Amino acid sequence: MRVTFNHFPDTLLGRLQSLGREQNKALIQLSTGQRIDAPSDDAPAMQRVLNLRTEKKQNQQFYRNAIDGLERSKVSFSSFEQIKDLLVRASELSANISGASSEQEYRAKAAEIDQLIKQGVNVANTKLRGNYLFSGDDHSQDPFKSNFDQQTNRLTSVDYQGGSADFQIRIGEGETSKISVSATPQENQKIAEILNKMVAMRDAMNATPSTTKVNGVLDLRADFNALEDELLTFISRAGTVQYRLETAMKDLEVRYEATEQLISTDADIDFAEATIRLNRAQTAYQAAIQSGANIQSRSLLDYLR
Repeated sequence: MRVTFNHFPDTLLGRLQSLGREQNKALIQLSTGQRIDAPSDDAPAMQRVLNLRTEKKQNQQFYRNAIDGLERSKVSFSSFEQIKDLLVRASELSANISGASSEQEYRAKAAEIDQLIKQGVNVANTKLRGNYLFSGDDHSQDPFKSNFDQQTNRLTSVDYQGGSADFQIRIGEGETSKISVSATPQENQKIAEILNKMVAMRDAMNATPSTTKVNGVLDLRADFNALEDELLTFISRAGTVQYRLETAMKDLEVRYEATEQLISTDADIDFAEATIRLNRAQTAYQAAIQSGANIQSRSLLDYLR
């Protein structure tokens, strides 16, 4: 068999290039800490890593949703309690209505209830990060509109003009992962009813004669008690929503850590093993250069002596 003059240099060059690629690969792995740089390195592992990274990003988004939802739920909870306190105060003002001794006292109570109504409207129109808490899925306008008498400029009624559907967020996959984090449209309608009952209580305080005043107030007190019970139900629901969100966040944290570990198992390198491969490739590279230099320095004349 005839060996051409260029056979050895070509073989040596190919070997040096192969050893150089091994060194570069080991250096990249050691510098990045990643075992897989391209799909060709390990196609099945690369597919698993890509799927896990997609799942991790989804869980991160669900976690952010849960954080926002928890904040919204807490503010809704606080707002419900404020409305309840306003209702309780109005009920307290009407508790001893039969013992009121003068029209001035009636008017004073009515004036305080009027201020409670206005504060209730302010609370009902609370915003968080630019969105109304008690407007359902419609954030385009104030959910509660106050109507005033044009002559007396007195607030006469409150209308709910928010959305008819829940404001929901997603904290996981599937339809069951959607959760209403603020008041429902039904609860919003009830808030408007509470404010209008307070308006009726204020007007009853100003009614004449005294018998009409007292009878009207006593009739409304029974409604106030029922509305307070409903508010307690709304507050309780807001509390359960917070508990669910906190539980979901803990679960997402566990899943995130588990996903990170699975990605690490497929993608991270063994530093000791990569260091050994680098040293082995460097030693082989140096040996190939030295061997090539020794062989190239000899000629046929060296063997004919």
